[in-house]
Amino acid sequence: MDTAAAAVAASTDIESGDFDDSSNNTKAKEAAAGVSAVGIGTIDDTKDEDFDPITLPQSTHTLLFTEPVCSKSFQFSVAIATLSILCLLLALTNNGITLDGIGQVPANVGMSVKIAQFASIFIALLMEEEIPTGLYLLRRIPKTYFKSKFPELCYSKFVAAAILRIFMGYLFLVNVLFLLMMSDNVIDIFFDFIALQFLQQLDDISFNLARMGVFSKSLRVATTSKYFRTEFRRQTKVKRSKRIGFFLKAIYFINLMILLAAQIYVTVKQGNGDYQCKSITVIIKDEVWEESVVKMPGEESKAMVLVYPYFNGGYSQDGTSHDGRPVYVEQKKFDGTPFDTTSPDPVNISVKIPARIQYCKSIRAWVFMHEYIRKSTHHEDSECPWLLRSEETDVYDIEEVQGPWQVWAGVIGKTDVDITCNECNDNADCNLNGECKKDGKCECFKDVEGVQFIGQHCEVRLKDDCHTIYGEKSNDTWSVVPVGWGKGLFQEYDRPVYVYQGGSPLIDDDNDAVFLIYSGDRWFGLYQPGGQFLFGETFEPFFKASVMNYHGE
Repeated sequence: MDTAAAAVAASTDIESGDFDDSSNNTKAKEAAAGVSAVGIGTIDDTKDEDFDPITLPQSTHTLLFTEPVCSKSFQFSVAIATLSILCLLLALTNNGITLDGIGQVPANVGMSVKIAQFASIFIALLMEEEIPTGLYLLRRIPKTYFKSKFPELCYSKFVAAAILRIFMGYLFLVNVLFLLMMSDNVIDIFFDFIALQFLQQLDDISFNLARMGVFSKSLRVATTSKYFRTEFRRQTKVKRSKRIGFFLKAIYFINLMILLAAQIYVTVKQGNGDYQCKSITVIIKDEVWEESVVKMPGEESKAMVLVYPYFNGGYSQDGTSHDGRPVYVEQKKFDGTPFDTTSPDPVNISVKIPARIQYCKSIRAWVFMHEYIRKSTHHEDSECPWLLRSEETDVYDIEEVQGPWQVWAGVIGKTDVDITCNECNDNADCNLNGECKKDGKCECFKDVEGVQFIGQHCEVRLKDDCHTIYGEKSNDTWSVVPVGWGKGLFQEYDRPVYVYQGGSPLIDDDNDAVFLIYSGDRWFGLYQPGGQFLFGETFEPFFKASVMNYHGE
């Protein structure tokens, strides 16, 4: 009876021991993670008890080298590894990583999100244990020691399993990196972290379920085999142990530096407005303020008619920012470049001061403003003297602004403001009337079956038949005139300028100059008595400056 009792007790010990060894079986992971992440600078490498003994990790990855290739256990572990990798790759795709490149990075994010992004980098390194575990096993268990313990196993499969761990670890970190780059919400960051951590721990979860007998008896036998109870003690001297610890710390430091550098790079580019459209086209609907307040430098305020569509056209970032968003500055109507800051004849050809579009945090809106135009002469305007303002919003990208804008025309009204990016991604963005270049600009076709295309997106068609037009009453002649500078065509607001050639009895053909010019939303006739001298070589610099800096007024 004593013998039977002893046998039962021994059997019970064996059965319970299969589960009680769980703390020892994960010492490889604990040692690797402890040395590298939590205990840097706190563990004494000269003490054997910090590292000895270790056992093989309780993971389906371990079954890849402890079980025969044809066994159900090996196939099960391959399936789990494949599923984990597939899900991590799908997560990358969901974050915008495709064969065509990286998806859309947010234009910018708030300070709370930025803090969460950098904090999450440290959290990710603490959570990630596959890389240190794989490296630690490779350095701690050399081939001779492995074969002395398990002569029946293949060491190359042990190495392959460790490399698989390292690969999955870096796949996890790459997911984390792009997750942080694409995120614009704190809660989303932490929820996505939980999902990624679950995907990385599928091997541990599956192993524990198999060990409890959830799947099959053969899997339970494989997960409770002797391989998970065999201890590996230090076979090296203290110096080698120190080198192992230093190596793991170095890997963690390198990973940390790479993640921080990548996130800092993205954060700086966001602050510079690099993920927002550099150049936009603004179209303001037909709004007029009859008595706008204009205050020129050194002059008294005066009332002038303000036609908002005169400010239609291209606006480009000037490299500055306001309240965390880029500032867009009005560009020349002639060729979309910045207005000249000097004039060959300041008396007759004034230097144009461009309008600006920027974000004002005080009113939580994107606004249109001009340095010389105010709402009133009697009341101090706010720190953000807007003439047009969007609905309240916190968006960083001006293209995301929705809804009508408020317009000041003596009283507050509403109007529509269309904002489109001038950058192209393919030829379709050039309306198939031009070629999208690598710099994101459309190069319009000059002659396609007698048609020339102009405009930011080559949206304006100029037929050869329309280079010359005729008046209905006097049969007067107007022609498009080429110029030797700019885009080679006399144009304003992405429309050709027609120059009077003759035929009208009301105009002195020999002395006067008349132009038909588009100015934002309608065509105007510009009459210059005795203006024929402008076309002479002597006055070319003045004519050129006037044409290139033209602005409706």
